[in-house]
Amino acid sequence: MRPFAGSLVAALIVVAPAAARADAAAELAEARARFERGAKLYQDGRYRDAIAEFEAAYRLRPHGAIHYNLAQCREKLGEWPQALRSYHDYLRELPKAEDRDQVRKAMRRIEDRLAAAGVQALLVSSDPRGAEVAVDGRPRGKTPFVIALPPGSYTVTLALAGHASAARQVDLSLEAYAVVDVVLRPAPAVAPEAVAVAGTAVAPAAAAPPAPAGSPSPGAPKPDLSAPAPDPLTADLPPPGKPAPPPGKHRVWTWVATGAAVAAAGAGAYYAVSAQQKSDQLRDGTYRPAGDATALAEDAESAARNANVLYGIAAGAAAAGVTLFFVEGRF
Repeated sequence: MRPFAGSLVAALIVVAPAAARADAAAELAEARARFERGAKLYQDGRYRDAIAEFEAAYRLRPHGAIHYNLAQCREKLGEWPQALRSYHDYLRELPKAEDRDQVRKAMRRIEDRLAAAGVQALLVSSDPRGAEVAVDGRPRGKTPFVIALPPGSYTVTLALAGHASAARQVDLSLEAYAVVDVVLRPAPAVAPEAVAVAGTAVAPAAAAPPAPAGSPSPGAPKPDLSAPAPDPLTADLPPPGKPAPPPGKHRVWTWVATGAAVAAAGAGAYYAVSAQQKSDQLRDGTYRPAGDATALAEDAESAARNANVLYGIAAGAAAAGVTLFFVEGRF
């Protein structure tokens, strides 16, 4: 691969038109100075500081070549998803780069490294930039954005003030990184009539005069005066045809089955929460060695399996409790 900074300074320094304003010339000079400081910091091994200078240069005078230098810094820091993002942006902005094949090989090595850890990179871009990114409903950051996730299907949602939100479904595999690139459309203007209706105040209804004591409230159903009053001596007895359980008779086995169902359901919920927590750890974008990621995935799978078994036991015990409730009532 070509040297780090060599010809990139020349690529960054573009000739401003003769009629360019003085502030544009000053901006270009500052961008050049920032780029050169970044190159010097890289040579000194101060990669984090070099990234800050290169990013400042890009904000002042965007040029695809700067992404290559950012990728080199991030590789030195072991920030593999971010390095892949920078290489991708480099080729996107400079599609005819002479070292395109070499850069693709570097990206392939990063993809293989991430796959060995059980994750792969998901790149999210938007036009305009700066959109809020949510993955499966969980806020993650702003575009341009990158995250390493286990393989699977994800819903990526982008939201930016003044623009209509957008959602995309992406299937991420271990073989290659995935890209979500969305052009956000301006949000439709709200019609003045809709604003007026939304802001209309509703006058409160006039208070009704108080009803005489003992009279039913307005709108309440009228009492059925033809229905006989319940006999206080028989009101608590079961209806005819359904014998009441004998005094002192307790449904012992019903309560045993109910207790077993509650205990199994509680234990199942514990394992379900544990499985979800471990699954969230796998999806939080943290880079982990292959062994750690595999162990975490196995723990999540084991906890989920235990939860399913316990939920099955709880369902069986609950069904037995319902059956015993009626059976014991006939003893």
